[in-house]
Amino acid sequence: MMRPTKLLLFWTLLAACSGERKVLERGAIYEREGMYAEAHALYSEHYARKERSVEAHVGMKRTAQAISDRLQAEASGHYLMNDLAAGDRAREQVEAYHTHQLRHRIELHWSPTLAVDRQRAVEHTAENALASAKEALRSERYDDALTAADRALALVPDLKEAAYVQRIATIEPWYQQGRKAMGLELWRDAHRLFSQVTGRDATYKDAWSLQEQCREQAVVPLAYVPLFNGQLYTNELSGVLGGAPLEIQLAANIKQAILALKDPLIVLVDRDNTEELLEQQRKQMSGVYDDRYSAEAGRLIGARYVLTGKVLRFDDVLTRQIEVQVQVIDAFTGQVHLSEVVRVNKTDLERGSTRAQLLERSAERAAARVAGFDPHGR
Repeated sequence: MMRPTKLLLFWTLLAACSGERKVLERGAIYEREGMYAEAHALYSEHYARKERSVEAHVGMKRTAQAISDRLQAEASGHYLMNDLAAGDRAREQVEAYHTHQLRHRIELHWSPTLAVDRQRAVEHTAENALASAKEALRSERYDDALTAADRALALVPDLKEAAYVQRIATIEPWYQQGRKAMGLELWRDAHRLFSQVTGRDATYKDAWSLQEQCREQAVVPLAYVPLFNGQLYTNELSGVLGGAPLEIQLAANIKQAILALKDPLIVLVDRDNTEELLEQQRKQMSGVYDDRYSAEAGRLIGARYVLTGKVLRFDDVLTRQIEVQVQVIDAFTGQVHLSEVVRVNKTDLERGSTRAQLLERSAERAAARVAGFDPHGR
């Protein structure tokens, strides 16, 4: 005969099993009624208490897939109405739901029609963006045209018409601005704008021809003329440093720095007569040379403009600094277009030769003052 305690335990277990079975049965009823979220919750509750319940786990997967199918149908509905943004938001909810279910080892499937529906919505949205871009281009609203074309290409990268609108909306404003700059005789600005146009499309209208016209007007034939400052040198030193005067070393650095600018409108005229110019200055030893001397030197070299450099201060041992007066002078009129003093001190230097760094840094700063020089600028 079964003892009372064992009998009690038996009935308790029987009641528990009956209760668990009722949870599964109630979940099945909800599922048949289409109440998938409620059914899924019941299956999940049962599975949490009995982790090895295959029946509960199968119910969880079945109802989770049904919930996913509903969400995917909602996303497809938006896509079929060509509401790409709403469709994508719904699709993101599906992705988040699938990710959540993977934590419970439930892998859900995607509807094969969802991707097709989305692609149609993408193409329709891209076509609308292209139509907006074309209309904006016809109205010369280039920023709007570019924005709409970019949007179309972001959706359909191989949409050729959108790429064409994008290109025209980009370069036509440059072309128009270049024509305006030509009218104002701002040759350097016009050359830069036409260069941007031909860089994107060498055959665009007459941009290449206009670019060449502007280059002829904007080109700056520039010669470097060093100015000898006798006050820098003592009789003992006699200005010779390693076999070459300081000015010759600086001249070489400045010419190199100007070439490094790679400015197509600055043409360096160099007839390698730096030493002769300095020798002529040394003979007078006054150390004073006005703009007329520089202009004359430039004309002899064959340059329209002259860049002069005069070392005002130099010390590569104690204070470790250099000061160079830089000027740009019109060789024909003597007009001074630029006059500045460039300075380099020990805080600008790194490890290595002090002399070489002082000359290189000052030359780079002198060239930077010349960069973009436009005698026609306003």
